[in-house]
Amino acid sequence: MKKQSLDSQMVKGHMDLLVLGLLQSRGAMHGYRIRQELTDLSGRVFQPSYGRLYPHLAEMKKSGWLKSRIELVGERRERKTYSISAKGQTELKRRIEKWNLFSKGIEQVLKHCRL
Repeated sequence: MKKQSLDSQMVKGHMDLLVLGLLQSRGAMHGYRIRQELTDLSGRVFQPSYGRLYPHLAEMKKSGWLKSRIELVGERRERKTYSISAKGQTELKRRIEKWNLFSKGIEQVLKHCRL
């Protein structure tokens, strides 16, 4: 059976929720690991491109939902790690509440469908 993929707009609309939830549950991590974890934990349903993920992380930081710091890896290489801020915790709670309401409404409608 062919694996179905999600519409990119569906994923884009929920990327904040996914990243905030991941960082809240797993702790600080760099962008490459964020993508790996999202891919692995979702069973490869979510596989954001780096070209979309890194600008999104920058926007989330600009919104105050994420904090970042530079880590030295080896002698010369640096990488930026991200963690959820207090404002991000509040936003995560708000988004989870909205998601629960949204998904409950969809479930109520779709339970009447015959497949």
